[in-house]
Amino acid sequence: MVAMHSALDVPAGEEIAFLHRLDGVQGEAAIAVTDRGRLRASSFLDGRERFWRSQAVLPLQLNGQGAYPARRFIFHVGFCGSTLLARLIDHPGHVLVLKEPQCLADIAGQRAALVAGEGVAPIGALIDHALGSLGAVGEPELAIVVKPTNWVNSLLDDLCAPGRIDHALFVSMDIRAYLGAVFRGGRDRLAFCTRLAGEIAPALAGGPALLAKAAGSEGDPLDRAARIVALLHAMQETLFDRAIAANAWPSAVRIDFAHLTQHPAAVLRRARRLLGLGVGGEDDERAFALMSRHTKDPASPFEPSERLRQDREIEQHHAARFDAALEWLETTGPLAT
Repeated sequence: MVAMHSALDVPAGEEIAFLHRLDGVQGEAAIAVTDRGRLRASSFLDGRERFWRSQAVLPLQLNGQGAYPARRFIFHVGFCGSTLLARLIDHPGHVLVLKEPQCLADIAGQRAALVAGEGVAPIGALIDHALGSLGAVGEPELAIVVKPTNWVNSLLDDLCAPGRIDHALFVSMDIRAYLGAVFRGGRDRLAFCTRLAGEIAPALAGGPALLAKAAGSEGDPLDRAARIVALLHAMQETLFDRAIAANAWPSAVRIDFAHLTQHPAAVLRRARRLLGLGVGGEDDERAFALMSRHTKDPASPFEPSERLRQDREIEQHHAARFDAALEWLETTGPLAT
């Protein structure tokens, strides 16, 4: 269960216990010894970066939501600026954003077995345990915001069951821009999205049948990939709509990637308000400073002109393929909500 990767070079802080992995079928948990500085500095809390000093695999002992469960979330479709938004919202001493904690992704990956009753506890109890553990990283004066991987979107019906969380944002982008972003990432990103579509489809009525049609068995493999990616976007958007409606959240909880990149300070102010975070003051300066760095690797500069060039090349090369995928998606009819 425990994987070791390169350490983050951050100053040591007060040690805390952090729920890193959760196996709801075998009844085990990997507890990491770390500190808030390491958690804040990491772009991914899924094991790709070593954010811990040590780990131990222990029997899973459910403790409910605890005194300060994590109740603020940033959900997203992937590749749409959610990490940038997370870094903008993070505010040392006031707000700590936990980016892609693996324990929630573990529950999502075990969803089928848990729904079938093969877990040590119902899926809701496991989610509550994870929220309690993640929230315990903070303190009454330190707000915890969680930005899960979009792998967790298959859990949205349970995770966003009314009363479980208080505040949520949903970050997305235009579907054609999403196709371009995925294809820009090459084979690895296409493979990830294909696997993710397989995980998310069962959460929607008719989802597996639609995915089978998108995947097909004939034609160019990249044409099939484009249909799968388009369907993946639509499935995630449908799950977002369902979560928003179930909680009667305002439409403002939806954040568009284009608006975030064009007006980061304004989006940051809206995000803080919707998440119930009473901090701010230097929005413009912080926002535009972060825009010049690569969000997943802040040590590296970000060149918007180079990204724009890449996007144009992808569109020129795959325009007909994207047109066909979007036409196919439109002919399938709306996804069941």
